[in-house]
Amino acid sequence: MPIFATTEELYDLLGQFFEELRYVEQAYLIHQVGGSIEFVFERPEGRIRWVPEADSRSSPPFHVVYGAQADPPLLTFTQDGDTAHRFWLGLVDLQQALARQQVRAKGPLSRAMKLIPHLDTIYPLYRAFLERRGRADLVAAAESRRSS
Repeated sequence: MPIFATTEELYDLLGQFFEELRYVEQAYLIHQVGGSIEFVFERPEGRIRWVPEADSRSSPPFHVVYGAQADPPLLTFTQDGDTAHRFWLGLVDLQQALARQQVRAKGPLSRAMKLIPHLDTIYPLYRAFLERRGRADLVAAAESRRSS
């Protein structure tokens, strides 16, 4: 059974986590990418985009947009909901996922690589977010899939 049963659940959990990420110290890094980053999800289908604010000093430095948008993003990462969930828990190595095509990237990937050194500080935030939301079961489910 997938982690996110519906698009609404994906938006409610992963989308709301992205909303909280706008206020963490590392959020300013989105400006270093130089454009918007879109996450395209399969199973369930959905789209969430990080769009940098025009002024890099604004707080929060980016906003979150749901659903398909008319303008193309700079970077697109396509994956299923389970892979995205496990990624944000720190259970998926991005380089391996790209090589195995569990995550497909479109756009100047070298720009996104600037974010990788900072992900280790983000992963615990997703776990804590899920626990605050009363969804520690999703953490346990992802960890059990890794060990099996």
